[in-house]
Amino acid sequence: MPGKFAIAGFFVCLRLRLLACMLVLISPMAAAEPPVLRIDGSQSAIDLQPYIRYLRDPTGSLQIEQVVQRAEQFRSASERRDLNFGYTHDHLWLSFDLVSTADELSDWLIEMRYSSLDRVSLYSVGADGIQVQHSGDTLAYGERSIGHRNPLFALRLAPGEQRRLFIRAHSEGSLTLGSQLWPAADFQQHSQKGYVVLALYFGAVLALGSYNLLLFAVLRERSFILYVCFVASFGVGVLAINGLGAQYLWPNLGTLGNRLLPLALSLAATLGVLFARAFLDTARRAPRLDRCLCVWAGLAALATLATLAIEVQRALQLMSIAGLITTVVLLVSGLICVARRVPGARIFVLAWLALLIGGTLLALRNFGLIPSNFVTVNAMQIGSAMEMLLLSLGLAARFNQLKRLQEEAQKQALAAALEQEKVLEQRVAERTDALAEANARLEAQAMQDPLTGLGNRTALANHLQQAMLRTRRRGELLALVLIDLDGFKDINDEWGHAVGDRVLIEVAARLQAFARGSDLVARLGGDEFILLSEGIHERQEVLVLAQRLLHVIGLPVVLEEQRVSVGASIGISFSDGIAPDSETLMRQADQAMYQRKRSGKQGVVLYSS
Repeated sequence: MPGKFAIAGFFVCLRLRLLACMLVLISPMAAAEPPVLRIDGSQSAIDLQPYIRYLRDPTGSLQIEQVVQRAEQFRSASERRDLNFGYTHDHLWLSFDLVSTADELSDWLIEMRYSSLDRVSLYSVGADGIQVQHSGDTLAYGERSIGHRNPLFALRLAPGEQRRLFIRAHSEGSLTLGSQLWPAADFQQHSQKGYVVLALYFGAVLALGSYNLLLFAVLRERSFILYVCFVASFGVGVLAINGLGAQYLWPNLGTLGNRLLPLALSLAATLGVLFARAFLDTARRAPRLDRCLCVWAGLAALATLATLAIEVQRALQLMSIAGLITTVVLLVSGLICVARRVPGARIFVLAWLALLIGGTLLALRNFGLIPSNFVTVNAMQIGSAMEMLLLSLGLAARFNQLKRLQEEAQKQALAAALEQEKVLEQRVAERTDALAEANARLEAQAMQDPLTGLGNRTALANHLQQAMLRTRRRGELLALVLIDLDGFKDINDEWGHAVGDRVLIEVAARLQAFARGSDLVARLGGDEFILLSEGIHERQEVLVLAQRLLHVIGLPVVLEEQRVSVGASIGISFSDGIAPDSETLMRQADQAMYQRKRSGKQGVVLYSS
């Protein structure tokens, strides 16, 4: 008997070697399209799609020997947008040729970038025969050729070695076969970064869940424990998606682990509806909406139970549809509560909008409707991280609101004994405040131009008197800039006084924005304005300031149907706080301004005796 087995084994090995040799001989013809991948050891991550051909196996019955003989039936993957085949029962064969042009022995790793693949096998065909490796999340973790959350295969190439690789894949979930070829050393660094990102995500999830669990233990508020259950179930679903669950938590579940993804995320949808009812207090604030949420929570619960009974692929599709509908239902519910001014509704809407975007991108990718890339593959994790953080912030806001309500209740109880006295004091205070406000308004109106809101003549006189004292004390100069608009009368005549008033308001706003904090802008009347500027050291700096002011005033004023422009004639006078006095200072600025008017308008004149 041992002799028979040895003879049989010999013939099997001989058959495989003959097959491998035949494949090596015909590979130049079969690989004419797409090209052979040549690796010299200097490349980093290589996207394999441009080099891949693919073949569908609807029955899943093809063996490697049969596949080799059907090389002409393979189609180039370069004609596809990506290698996401969506939900399908087909088995997929991928094939590509590579040759090592490196000067020494090199180690490479082939990574399938989508973790949630049920079964993936690599057949490496060369002069030494066929080498087979297996991976996938339905295999026990210890049975995988290389232990990693993603399907991973090792490849060692000698200088000048040529091999043809076949990848056979099948999955009840989305059959996404994007793959990369990595130098072994580079992949280790890449993999560590990926694990760090996932560790940060799950660390945040654990922290948020633990924090709200402690709050529930203290407050006994139902919304907190519902949030914790939602985070826990959602976290299990994400662990299943990215392969960490099969690596660390359920390494030996095999095909049963496939059920955890639709079960966990469908349960998360049910708990999300229950959490929304508690968080938004819909039973009290929106009874009709609450009844609709109760109905959908029941349907989501039925969908959760169905994921345990129907085939895995249908369960995954049901999970995607139920998750999307739940997110839309909760988003609409949040918008309704925002319209009704329910506390926390705005944060709730933002949270579910983030999850809706992430869930939509992932679902569309799973159905093969959008490309598979880093964003679409991780969209659920990105959106869920934002969603859980925002919901936690919303719960914290509710906690603070409850605390404030409790404090207010204590204050009200304490104030009951002194209510009459406080009411009287309040009435007196209100009347006093009203009188003070009325006086302040009258005083402000007395000092304010009613059209532009700038200071009037009275405000200018008061400010000028104080400015003269400060200027004398500091040993500086005080500049009085008198601005008279050019062409304003034409605007009034052509467009009417309403447009003229709007031009004055716009000019006043520009002057106010142009002035420094210590400057005063006032309107003398008509189209005349004053800019009173303290802290001047050199007369020339005021001239530069006035030239800039001319530019600001001269910018077009855009109204609803008109576009008008005005110019300005500016006269400037100076005082050291002693001479000239305020009246003379005004008169000198007026003389300088009229000198500018007589010289052709639109310009600046410094007063000179």
